Amino acid sequence: MNCLRANQNSLYGKEKGFAEIATIEAFQQCVPVVEYETLAPLIERIGQGQQNVLFCESVQAFERTGGSHSGGKLIPYSARGLADFRHALTRWLGDTIREHQLTQGHAYWALSPVATRQENTCGGVPVGAGDALYLGENNLAAFIRLSAVPLSVGNVEDMADWQLLTLNYLLRSHDLRLISVWSPAFLTSLLTGLQTRQQTLLALLAHGGDIAGHTLAPDAQALSRYQHYLLSSDTRQLWPELAVISCWTDAASQSLADEMMQHFSGVCLQPKGLLSTEAVISVPDKHGLPTLCVDSNFYEFIADDGVISLADELVVGAEYRVIVTTNSGLYRYQTGDRVKCTGESEGIPGLRFTGRDGVYSDLVGEKLTEPFVINCLASLRGFAALAPDIATPGYVLLLDSALRERNVPYLNDIEERLRSNPQYCYARRLDQLAPLRCQFIDNPADRYLRWRQRQGKRLGDIKIPAIFTADEWRGTFQTGV
Repeated sequence: MNCLRANQNSLYGKEKGFAEIATIEAFQQCVPVVEYETLAPLIERIGQGQQNVLFCESVQAFERTGGSHSGGKLIPYSARGLADFRHALTRWLGDTIREHQLTQGHAYWALSPVATRQENTCGGVPVGAGDALYLGENNLAAFIRLSAVPLSVGNVEDMADWQLLTLNYLLRSHDLRLISVWSPAFLTSLLTGLQTRQQTLLALLAHGGDIAGHTLAPDAQALSRYQHYLLSSDTRQLWPELAVISCWTDAASQSLADEMMQHFSGVCLQPKGLLSTEAVISVPDKHGLPTLCVDSNFYEFIADDGVISLADELVVGAEYRVIVTTNSGLYRYQTGDRVKCTGESEGIPGLRFTGRDGVYSDLVGEKLTEPFVINCLASLRGFAALAPDIATPGYVLLLDSALRERNVPYLNDIEERLRSNPQYCYARRLDQLAPLRCQFIDNPADRYLRWRQRQGKRLGDIKIPAIFTADEWRGTFQTGV
């Protein structure tokens, strides 16, 4: 409980008696489990410039959460909290380099276009302070050296220019060994760009050019590789040394990841750990399996019956909601993430993300939760999301038109799986809900990513949901959106 001793003289620490807490049991008795709304007034005071509110050191920066279902929450970072983040990052990267022998070549870390202008709180604290702060100067130098795409591309605001530059640099990186993105849809969208923007890319590789302040020289070898790729659609023509792709593979991302890997024969898929704005929960171990990041935070896990367990008390196969205590002032904070214990690796529990707690759609009392819907849609490939139709009322299953033939045989089963929810079944029997309808959409994942990006979300952070909780999905998937 080092973070309690370090912050015992903070406003929150004095109120909860951190100085007298010596055991985990005492900590659980004195400090309540909280959600963001409880800490929001204190976080606002930190943003106003007040010191020693949640922790006894200066706030380094804030970051704004970028979840697909909610957003706008400001999370403070202390120097100790940032050090925990860097520790988790370097542990993952070190294990990945050793496991896949990535001592040479380049890597691509997902660089999003600038979503919003740099902002500060009313007290002058930066919101989103850039790579140098989050990675640290030493790590940043290594990232710059290894990166296939210059980090400056992340400063490009125009979406079209950003995509063109990203694709251009990736095409020139013949020794690409590692791709690390968050959503698999992010990488799939880039692959789509290789087809839709081929004339411009061919011209850039043949003759060079200037894009958004980046001067590009001709590259005959990259041009030849790209031409062969356009004829074969084989990514090994572009990146013959690519060894591993790290991305989300759980919950709603599973089918998207499976579809993405159809383009990367012989490449290892590494499940990304659970890392949110609030805290690092899990990172891939040396075998590539997400395990609890025990060296960064203090964790508790609450079952649906309300029983709280510590990490060494988790039951294999059971699901839990995550509670985390961090060095950045979040004490017994409910993250909203649900995880399933998959076993253990060297005494550390393995965790698989199963969905967000509290995310659900409820038209007439059926309350369809995200984890439930994810299970119902598990047989489908690619983009698959359930959307509420308030006018009918009922639900529409949104699918990728490119995978129509693959998914059509499974559609009749989806309604039956939804009926395993007693409230949904009852509402259908009473005709309170219309039968499930299906709508096939061209490039749905790309449309969703662009829509959220226009809302100010960082493109690489956007997670495609399995269920929409409002009727706003209609405008998202209109032609031309």
